[in-house]
Amino acid sequence: MRRITRFYKNNRILIWTIIGTGTLFLLWWIISLLVNSTLFPGPQVVVPEFVAHLGKGGTYLAIGGTLIRLLISIALGFFFGILLGIFGGLSVGFRAFMRPFIIVFRTIPTAAVVFIIVALLKPMFAPTIIVFLIVFPILYESVVSGITNVDQSIVDALKIDGTNVRKAVFKIYLPLSWSYILLGLVSSIGLGMKVGIMSEILAGSDSANGLGKLIRDAATIADMKGVLSYSLIAIILIGLIDIGMYFLKKKLKNYAR
Repeated sequence: MRRITRFYKNNRILIWTIIGTGTLFLLWWIISLLVNSTLFPGPQVVVPEFVAHLGKGGTYLAIGGTLIRLLISIALGFFFGILLGIFGGLSVGFRAFMRPFIIVFRTIPTAAVVFIIVALLKPMFAPTIIVFLIVFPILYESVVSGITNVDQSIVDALKIDGTNVRKAVFKIYLPLSWSYILLGLVSSIGLGMKVGIMSEILAGSDSANGLGKLIRDAATIADMKGVLSYSLIAIILIGLIDIGMYFLKKKLKNYAR
């Protein structure tokens, strides 16, 4: 009994995650029985299709396309987030100047931005730009929070010593803000993945290969089995990223303390 109790305490998160996943599949199966199974096929139909897709090279090319766009967007968001976040953290005026942009990026409907970008540029660029607009505010505010939370005694010592701004930024402010920056980066990856796939669906570009394109193509021919199987791949991929980010975020929070 003690072994069972100890095992449960050490693995309760994993146990309840498995129970929750099983319950989700059970509800999915029940709903598919209650509605038209053609419009909403159950897991007994979708899972074999899901396994079949995993054996196709095109599926992995689509996953790679989605991940590459995510990495490009994260890299751009990270660069501009740090660059502008430094100015925002050091200058109250610049922080006030950037506030309207951050509010707009955080609140504007994603679908509206996709349609605007598609109208102004090529549809294939829409997912990358959309993800950038989503992750940039997170990374920018992480840098600003890190710099503004540097201990005031350190700031006063820098003023007394007459340390120049550039040296203070790279040797004091950014190193002390690193835990905030990493937490922002971790938070933006999972969210960026979800938004990226949705943007691929909405953009409707045949040249932007990705999971969103596969889902849209299946929906175009009313292949609900395909829609759900590709969606299951996306859900599992996002879930794996979220789980990895959860444990990494936990470690970073402990480090920040």
